[in-house]
This record gives sequence, C-alpha cells and structure tokens, in this order.
Amino acid sequence: MSKWQYVHIIDELERHGHKITVYNPLAYKSPEEANENLIPYIKSSKIKFDIFLNCESDGFLYASTVDEICKTGLATVLICFDNLHAPHLHKKMASHFDLVWLTSYETKWLFEKWGCKKIIFQTYAANPFNFSPHWKNPVHSVCFIGSPYGSRIPILNALTQSEINCDVYTNSLIYKEKAANKNKIPNVKISPVEEIRRALSFDIGRKVLYAALLNRTVLKNKSTLNKNKFLSVHPSVSFDAMQEIYSNNALSLNITALRFTYLLKNPLHKIHLRTFEIPMCGGLEISPYTDELAGYFEDRKEIVLYKSEEEFISKSRFYLDPKNDALILQMKENARKRAENEHTWMNRFNKVFEILKK
Repeated sequence: MSKWQYVHIIDELERHGHKITVYNPLAYKSPEEANENLIPYIKSSKIKFDIFLNCESDGFLYASTVDEICKTGLATVLICFDNLHAPHLHKKMASHFDLVWLTSYETKWLFEKWGCKKIIFQTYAANPFNFSPHWKNPVHSVCFIGSPYGSRIPILNALTQSEINCDVYTNSLIYKEKAANKNKIPNVKISPVEEIRRALSFDIGRKVLYAALLNRTVLKNKSTLNKNKFLSVHPSVSFDAMQEIYSNNALSLNITALRFTYLLKNPLHKIHLRTFEIPMCGGLEISPYTDELAGYFEDRKEIVLYKSEEEFISKSRFYLDPKNDALILQMKENARKRAENEHTWMNRFNKVFEILKK
C-alpha cells in the first residue's frame, strides 16, 4: 500500500462509516509467508469482514489464497489500477475473484478471455474531504506536480519554448539520488525478458514497446527537458501544499499520454489521479482531448481540452491572461462541484457494493 491509497480511498470510506483493515504483505519476510498467514489472520480476527479488496499483483497474492478466502464467505474484489498497460500483473488470480474492477476499459477483453465473470469499469476519483479549494491570489502560470518523463517532457518544452511560465514541482530535477525502497521484495520482480514477452502479447503492450524503442533510437532528443527562464523548478510538495497550488494556479497540467506513446500518430491515453485531484482542489486542468475525459468534465465549462499543440499553446495564453481571472474562477467552481457530485471514491465503491449484492 502506498500513501495515496490512505489519503484517497481509506480516509474517504472511513469518513462514511466503513471500517478498513490493512493486511500488508510487506510486513512479512516473503510473499509465501504473507499468503500462509492471511487466512488464519482473517479467521482469527475479532472483526467480521464483509469484503476482501486487493490491488496487489499475483506476485504478492496467490490464486489459491483467493480461493481459500472465498470459502470463508467473504466477497472478493480485485482492483486493477494499471490494467491499461500492465494487465498481466493479475492474470493468474483475476478469474478467482467475485468482481474485477478495471480502471481502464481497453483491456477488458483480456480479463474476459482469462475467465473473469463479473467485470466493472470505473476510473479513478478523489477524496473531497482531503482535497478542497483554497482560492486566494491567482498565479498566472501553468503548474505541473510530478516527475517529468516520457510524454510529459515535450509538453513542458512546448510551453516554455512558447514563453509561457511553467512551474514544475518534483525532487527529480533537484536531487540526483533516489530514495531507496526498503520494503521491496526481490523475488516478485519480473525479468526484462518476461516484461517484453508480456508486452508483445497484446496490442497496447506492443504500442508501448514500439514507442519506447522509437524514443531511444530515432527521437531521443525529445526526451530532454529544456531549462530556460520560463521554467521554474520546485521541490516535491505534500498533499496539503498541492491543494494551494492547484487552487491558485490559472492552469494545472494534466498529461494523459501513456509513457512515450505521444510519439505515435494515435497516442494511448491513461486517466490518472491528478485528473480528479485538480478539480477537487478547485483547480482548472488543461489536458489533451479524449472522449473519455470529455465525458467526465465539460470542455470550456469545467476543464480546458485541446486537440493540437497549437491549440494547447493558444488556450494556455488565453487562460493565463489576468483579464480572464473571473472566468477561470467560475470554471474552477464548476469543476469542483462536478468532482464532488460524481467523482468521489464513495460513488465508485457504492457501485461495487450494488453489484456484490446482486
């Protein structure tokens, strides 16, 4: 479990009266030990569990363990956060769950092929309690919170080369050393050969692989972030500080192109947490147009969508103009209202509960 799941999912569900107990496989010496102790843990607990929810790969949780959990009478739900480009993480166990929750619909056919009987598609969401507007003085720049890599680099370059102020919040451009992952379990790692084999086995994987090779061999220069006076780099921020930034920057950048697929004629797009964090914080996001995203927020009323680099630059200039501050604030208010009404984790889980009752 990573911190975002506590801040987003666990906190919101608990505020609605649901009790969440976390069973962390990283607390054990190996995946084998974690699986051996899970069933006794469930049976001996003083808490009467109703649902077993898993988001880890089958390297941490075994299909046989899921079968044993089902025998206890617990409803089992598998949530796949990265099923767009990494569906094979759950191939061995997926069909053993009562319900599979996909956050991308493009690979649903694979899960059906693997024998999953009940599948629901629902994207990410945001916690309205931990993310809220803090509207103060408007900042006339485009902000991006996250590490610049893959498709993010040319988008940031397009802004600064067009003399548009851009604030990027990431430690990766400030500190060279990466923090060590002390909780990593070596024997669940996938070899590079296996990763390539998996990628070649389905269309999206092949596109991701081809785009990575294209970037490395032909268009390597596009993967370098240009540093100039229009780019301001800041350290990574906390969830609390993030609310202030999204609330007050005129535009918040939402990049959906998956990895290096922006190099392809038809890039692959993936919805991320920031798609809903930005509006929930009272921010106004600017993002490439996709039919899916246009279904979540209304263009020019709750979000700014663009279909070309020229449109991206022209719209960025328009919304960064102080003359449009009143319009931007209205759009931010609209976006927050839409997010609070439709895109909360409780809304997502209520649909899961309804399906499990049938």
